[in-house]
This record gives sequence, C-alpha cells and structure tokens, in this order.
Amino acid sequence: MSKNTITIFDEERITHKGENPDVKVLLDKISNDGIHIKVEVNLKRHNFDDDCEVFFQAYNNRGAGLKPWNMGDIKTLNKEESNTFSYFVNNIDKDAVRFNLFVSKKGKFNDVVVYRIIGRSKIREFYDEPDDGKDGNYKTESLLPTREDDIGTAFKLEMTPGNKPILVLKRGCNIKHKLDNNIDPIQKTLIYTAALRELLKTYLTDNKFEDCPWKSKWFEEINKKLGDPEITTPESLLIIDNGETETNPEAEQWIEDVVNTFVSNLPDASGKKLIDKFISYNNFAPSIDLEESEI
Repeated sequence: MSKNTITIFDEERITHKGENPDVKVLLDKISNDGIHIKVEVNLKRHNFDDDCEVFFQAYNNRGAGLKPWNMGDIKTLNKEESNTFSYFVNNIDKDAVRFNLFVSKKGKFNDVVVYRIIGRSKIREFYDEPDDGKDGNYKTESLLPTREDDIGTAFKLEMTPGNKPILVLKRGCNIKHKLDNNIDPIQKTLIYTAALRELLKTYLTDNKFEDCPWKSKWFEEINKKLGDPEITTPESLLIIDNGETETNPEAEQWIEDVVNTFVSNLPDASGKKLIDKFISYNNFAPSIDLEESEI
C-alpha cells in the first residue's frame, strides 16, 4: 500500500515596512487609466531554496485581483543586492490598490504538481520612509501626505513636533482623489496655497518645532527648489523690538516665494504650470449667478 508524505511549510513573514524591509512598493506615476509602480525586493535573509518562485500581485480593496507577475526564482534574485521591477496596474486607483508578494515551493501530491506558499507579504499601502527623520530617510513626495477624515472643514493641516505634517481632507467629497490625481487645478491651487502658507508660518513662529527633523527637511528642500544662494531662510516670522512684536516683511516675502515655487509654478508632465491651469479652468468654467442671500 503506497504512502503519501505531506510536507508542512510554515509561511515566513516578508516585511514591507520600517527600515530595510524585504520589499518596497513605490508609487512611480499616476495615469488616467491606472498607476505605475516600482517594486524593490531583497529576500536574501530568508534562506529560501534556490528553486522557489517569487510572485507579485495587485488587487483592489474589494478583492478583485490582476494576474500575478512572476519575479523569477530565488537563485536569480539573490544574485543582486536588490531587484527593482516596474509594473503598470490597470484601472485601479492608488488609494484602492493592495498588493501580495508570495514565495512558492514546487512539489507533488498524489503525483500532481502543486505549489505551496512558504512566504508571504500582504501590502496595503505604498512604502514610506520611517518618520523619525534619521539618516536622511525622507521622500520628497511624502513631505506633505494626504489623509481623509471626518472633519468639519474641507481641509486642515495637522502638525505635531517630530512628525511629518499631514494634509487632512474631508471624507466623502472626493477631494483627496482629485488632488492626488491632479484632476481639479482650482481645488489643488487653493488648498495647497493655504496649507503651505500655514505650514511655513507654523515652522517660523512655534518654538516647539525648533528641533523638528521634518522642519529641517522642508527647509532643505525649499533651499534646493529656490536655487538662489542669496535667498536666506528666515529664522522667524516675528520681530520683537522693545517689547513690541511685528511681522518680519522679509519672512513674509520668503513665504510668498516658496508658495509660488512649490504651488503656482509647479509643472505637470507637459511642462504647464499649475497657476496657468488654474487661470484656464477659471476662465472657461461655467459661471453661476448667486443671489445676494447666498453670498
């Protein structure tokens, strides 16, 4: 009488967060019909067998998935310190997309070839560097991330010393989708102009942010973008003279220069500035006559 032996494989946890994770999923570009992503993989620490296959899959938050991509076998992947793959995820929004990375081991059961999953990572968000701000762990595009919440106003800026500032957007009004996908230049211009002014004024007036690593990173990025060595970063928005407090006009002008650079003059893929799209959309948008009581 023949006997079948079943080998039980414990699934190894493949990390996707924190410092030096096994896999990083990065948002590369947003298109009208999907998103472009980059996936960085390094699985050397797990000691998987050379013939194990690695697969990566995208799916939406309702569970509908795309066909998995085969990244190759462990032997091939382990030849490099890190492997980077580029994929296009069709018809799934960046806020709805989820990912699976799994490692499979080929075997047989009742003379049938089977693939058993021996390593897995369920990924619900794009990789972001740790918030502690150490060792230069920053990403430019995440200096002011967005988040939806049940708030009374359309948007608000959330700032705490030692943490990244967050632009909180009202849930249920599609603002986040429009901002993240560059759909409405009017909303984007107005919201980011107000948010950036508030952020800079807070950094220049609130002493609790004096040693904040994200303040330092913001100012480093600002100096790079302004590109003029003669423009100095103001130490404070306020001037105290003989017990009287007044606003520093040079700091006010610096804030306006930063907003113009980071918001108004922000170019899209075709090189068109955001302020030009703002003007165009306003000029061609249908006008609505408001009664006096509505103003």
